[in-house]
Amino acid sequence: MDAEKRTVRFATDNRLCTGCGTCVAACPKRAIAMRESPAGFPRPVIEESQCTHCGLCYDVCSGVHYHFELPADVDGLFLPPLRALYLGRATDPAIHALGQSGGMATALPTCLMGRRDISHALVTRMPADGSLRPQAFFASSPAELLECVGSKYCLNPLNAVLPQWPAEAAGAAMVGLPCHVHGIRNLQHVLPRRWGDAFKLVIGLFCLQAEGYLGIEHLLRHRSQDKPVSRVLYRKKAAAGERGYPCIEYADGTCQDFQEDFIWQFYNDTFAPLRCRFCFDQINRMSDLALGDPNGFSPDVLRQGLNVVAVYTARGEEILERARQDGAVELFPCDREQMRKGQVLLTSRKPRVLSAYSRWKRLGRTVPDVPALRDLPARPERLSMRMFLEYLWKLEAATSRPRAYRKLMRWIAFRGRAAKAKGWLARLLGRGSQ
Repeated sequence: MDAEKRTVRFATDNRLCTGCGTCVAACPKRAIAMRESPAGFPRPVIEESQCTHCGLCYDVCSGVHYHFELPADVDGLFLPPLRALYLGRATDPAIHALGQSGGMATALPTCLMGRRDISHALVTRMPADGSLRPQAFFASSPAELLECVGSKYCLNPLNAVLPQWPAEAAGAAMVGLPCHVHGIRNLQHVLPRRWGDAFKLVIGLFCLQAEGYLGIEHLLRHRSQDKPVSRVLYRKKAAAGERGYPCIEYADGTCQDFQEDFIWQFYNDTFAPLRCRFCFDQINRMSDLALGDPNGFSPDVLRQGLNVVAVYTARGEEILERARQDGAVELFPCDREQMRKGQVLLTSRKPRVLSAYSRWKRLGRTVPDVPALRDLPARPERLSMRMFLEYLWKLEAATSRPRAYRKLMRWIAFRGRAAKAKGWLARLLGRGSQ
């Protein structure tokens, strides 16, 4: 492999970068920094004068490599084996009221800190400074963990802060999306002496896909009031048990809520990067345990404010049971089949991932190497899928923010015209059949 491919630029050039930031942590010369691209995605930038082409950034890239065992069958790829499956919630009223669903992502690191099993946790918060960008950092107290409650449905180069590992850290946990966890597992494989036992607990979050920052700008440009914004909350909750809804907080203390169900579906689908379309790991199979919303469960379950808790490792099972015994969390039985039906990627979105992967590969583009997907049978051609993937490719190729925004608006206008044409044709056919 040539020197050019032995850097993470191979991932960015082929639109395989997940924006996880793992390459920053792997670089021994600190020659890589994460910068926001014109399309609103965090992307690595290499300082060529410092780069030695050692290849570590390429080797740990979560968008290119999986340095861990994956099943050879498609069904096993999307739904991995579980050690245990629960519904759970935090017992602390403040954590449960503010946290997403059951607040387990905050309760578990808080419990570990209380037991002195860890001193820090790698987490993300949305600062109220008007930056509108998530901030990854090492929380060192339960109070700092409480600042991080709630979902952030946007890209976040979490692993880029690993070089800031606190010198006084006596063990750490992390809370991350599948791409972050894949990056951590790659680091542990490629650099085991440094990262092999760095984390006492890796908590994964269920993830459909994450949007870029251009989506936030579009929301503010078209839906917000004309005054300074302090931050965007992706899931604001008024009480425990609520799923929450999007909210814009303004500098004067007022809020603007968006309670339409479709809004994040639109932004998540339109502004997520190309690489997210090939991701098979909604339920974060490489974490010690993973947390998600109880989608598909009864309204009674939803009102209780619970997380789905999928346990993958003995370490995750041990720490979860310890937290239950300490009274930090409550656990309830969870039906595996009901969980499967409620998670979109395991049902309706699975064919779209397979279609995008096979279509992109047949076009001669580079795709991540997944054993179960190497010999996919030919799938029905979908012109809309090809057009969508090409739009995402061109969006990431934009050289300036205005150009990226113009590409975006042209795509939204095209989708609007296509939707109108589809509705007109459906009405025409409906009348003709009567």
